[in-house]
Amino acid sequence: MVTEIKDRLQAQQWKDEEVKITPIAPPPEPKPSTKADIRPLVAPRPDIVITPADPTSTVRDIEVAPIKPAEIGPLTTIEARSIPVPNFAVRAASPKGAPGSWVSDRDYPSAAIREEREGLTRFRLAIGTDGRVAGCEITGSSGSPDLDAATCAKVTARARFVPALGSDGMPTTGSYNGSVRWVLP
Repeated sequence: MVTEIKDRLQAQQWKDEEVKITPIAPPPEPKPSTKADIRPLVAPRPDIVITPADPTSTVRDIEVAPIKPAEIGPLTTIEARSIPVPNFAVRAASPKGAPGSWVSDRDYPSAAIREEREGLTRFRLAIGTDGRVAGCEITGSSGSPDLDAATCAKVTARARFVPALGSDGMPTTGSYNGSVRWVLP
C-alpha cells in the first residue's frame, strides 16, 4: 500500500514592493593645512647616559699570541686503510604490522587472571637480518614473571620486521624497544 503525501503549503505571489536603499555618503576628505609645520624635528632623549671615562683608569693593549695549527702530515695509503669504517644502521628495523596486534586478551595467562594481576612489561627485541626476532630481553618487569614470560613468547612468535640497513646498504641486525600493558579482560 502506498500513501501519497501532498504538500499543504500553498505558494503565494507577493506584491512587488520597491525597496528603497539610501546610499551612505563617504566621509569628507581632510583638507590640507595651509600653515607649514615649523617645529624643528628633535630626536627623543636616550635612556642611556654616556659619561666620560674615569681619568684615573688606564687602557692598555693586550698582546694575543696567534694559535698555531697542529702539524699533521698527509695520510699515507697504509694509514688511510687502517682507519676503521663505522658500521651503523642507516635505517633502523621497523615493525611490518601494528605492534598492538602482537598480544591480545586471549594471551592473558589464566593464573594472572585468577589472581587479578596487571602490569606493564617493557622489552627489547634483537632483530635478525631476515626481519625475525632473534632474542627478547625484559627491560622493565610487570612484577609478575608469567606476564613477562608471556610477553616475550608472544612477541617473539608474532612480530615481523623490515630489517635494519647498514651503511653499506645491506640488511643488518637491529633492535626494537616496546612494551605491553597487561589489563584484565
